[in-house]
Amino acid sequence: MKLIKKIPPENKQTTMFLNDQAWIRLKEPKSVSAAILWSMPISILLMLSGAAWCYYLYPPFQELLSGEQGFSMEITIGIEIVYYLLGMFLCLVIHELIHAAFIPKVWKSDKTYWGFNGLFGFVFTEEVLSKKRMVVISLMPLLILSFAIPLLLAGAGLLNGYLVFLSVLNAGGACVDVLNVILILSQVPKGGDLVANGYATFYKNTGRKA
Repeated sequence: MKLIKKIPPENKQTTMFLNDQAWIRLKEPKSVSAAILWSMPISILLMLSGAAWCYYLYPPFQELLSGEQGFSMEITIGIEIVYYLLGMFLCLVIHELIHAAFIPKVWKSDKTYWGFNGLFGFVFTEEVLSKKRMVVISLMPLLILSFAIPLLLAGAGLLNGYLVFLSVLNAGGACVDVLNVILILSQVPKGGDLVANGYATFYKNTGRKA
């Protein structure tokens, strides 16, 4: 896995080769900006789902939303905000590493890349992956960071307001991942494979089982 500054553009020669090999272009947004715009309604739904999940796991959150203790907000600019920002950055890094962890042989792959594009992180691979594997890679950061981890922390009595915030923020940030899953499930046939060429994704029904 290599570090790069941004996802490379589509290689037209590779597209021609894939077309010759009967690969079909996935109908999807043409850029990250377009994907974020398309996925905004999904982001809202995911944040509401994450908040609902934490509502049942963290009693102080229930009291806050019910208004039993009233509501007040105080913003203090100091060293604490640095820790909060570092926590958000760490959450972003972990989110992308979870994506990478489910890519087969990721550490040995010379076709897998990671990096940061502005405020957003990414993991990008040109490896051929099965439909099932792509769905798993896309959904794991959402399921682990926004649902499994809060459950474990609540059970251990370690869940707090800031971790709830990170959990809900991560859920909202997984909107493009969920959009990708929707596009894959609605277009790629069972047993299909996928491969990326820059921002373009291609699929082919190869009958793969794993």
